[in-house]
Amino acid sequence: MPSEPRVVVVPRARRAPLRRLGIVGLLLGIPVVLVVTLWPTHFLLRAKPRVVRGIEWLQARDLADWLSWTRLEVLANVAMFVPLALLLVFVLGARRWWIAVALCVALSLGVEVVQHFLPGRVASVRDIVANSIGALLGALLGVVVRAVQRRGALAEAQRRASAG
Repeated sequence: MPSEPRVVVVPRARRAPLRRLGIVGLLLGIPVVLVVTLWPTHFLLRAKPRVVRGIEWLQARDLADWLSWTRLEVLANVAMFVPLALLLVFVLGARRWWIAVALCVALSLGVEVVQHFLPGRVASVRDIVANSIGALLGALLGVVVRAVQRRGALAEAQRRASAG
C-alpha cells in the first residue's frame, strides 16, 4: 500500500528574517525618503550642473543619448520607491503586495501635497506616477523574493521530513 504524501508546512520562523529586514529597512528608509522629498530645497539642484556635465559627457561618447536631466529625475523617483515597496512586501507578505503599492502611492501623494506648500519645491503628478511605477516594481520584486524564499524553505522542510 503506497504511503500518503506528507503535508509540509513552513514554520513562520523561517519567514521572520525577511520580515525583520523589512521592518528595520522601513524604519531607516522612510525618514530618508521624507528628508529627500520634503527638504526645503531640492537636494539634486546643488548637484545639477555637475550631473548635467556628466550627462553631456556620456552623450558626447554616444553612451547615453537617451538620458536627460528630466529622465534622470523620473528614474530617481522610480528608484526611490522600489525599496520601500519591496520592504513593505517583506513586512506584509506577498499576498498583500497591493497594500504595499497603495501605501507607497499614498505616501507619494502626501509628499506631493506637502511639496505644493513648500517654497522652493514643486509638486508634480509626474512624480506620483514615477513613484507609483517604482512601488509596483518593488512590490513585484518582493513577491518574487518571497516566492524564492518559500520554495527554499519548503524544499528544506521536505528534506527534513523525509530524513526524519
